Amino acid sequence: MSSLRGIASTSLLLRQAFAAPRISQIRTVYRPAGATPSPIEAKQAAKAPQRYSRPINDEIEADIIQIVNQDGQLDVPTRKSNVIFSMRRNEQVLVQLDPGGPDRPAVCKIMPLADFRDEERAKEKAARLAKHSAKTSTKQIELNWSIDPHDLSHRLKKLSGFIEKGRTVEIILTKKRGKRMATADEIKLLMDKLRTAIEEANAHQIKPMDGEIGKTLTITVEKKK
Repeated sequence: MSSLRGIASTSLLLRQAFAAPRISQIRTVYRPAGATPSPIEAKQAAKAPQRYSRPINDEIEADIIQIVNQDGQLDVPTRKSNVIFSMRRNEQVLVQLDPGGPDRPAVCKIMPLADFRDEERAKEKAARLAKHSAKTSTKQIELNWSIDPHDLSHRLKKLSGFIEKGRTVEIILTKKRGKRMATADEIKLLMDKLRTAIEEANAHQIKPMDGEIGKTLTITVEKKK
């Protein structure tokens, strides 16, 4: 009999040791976005890097958040974990709109998952287009110091066309291997023609010339605003 009581006492102690804490014992801790995360949080963040342009769900650092409701108003601050628990994770996503600060919680919004993914795809496409545009916005025209007059005329037309389209143009003057060395008069004539072509295209230099006349020289020009 005493052994049965011992077993019952042991079982009771185990239940008390491993039972979930009461709701009244839970304290709400407000940790603003940007605060130094605990070692556990840092480890979790390292395992799950941010996947999109905005933090979502568990990527949101703040513990206390405010939700933008359907009327565009802010609800009362609430725990992020409670919001995530109440969501349909296969249909909805919690998106951070504002990381908040020391005196205000982060602002978030519950979005349909499909809408959020559509927005992210649109942002990625816009970023790719912007990157491509930045790469193609600068054009290069290479000229040999002893360039043939006919070839020079063709290159200057390209220069005018690029400037008319609003492109930045890098004019690279160089001595090509195997070509004869230009005379001082040819170099002066080429520089004069370049200066005239730039003026006629309503363009101007946007930074000092880089290099040395007669060797390798880069002139960067664009259309006047």
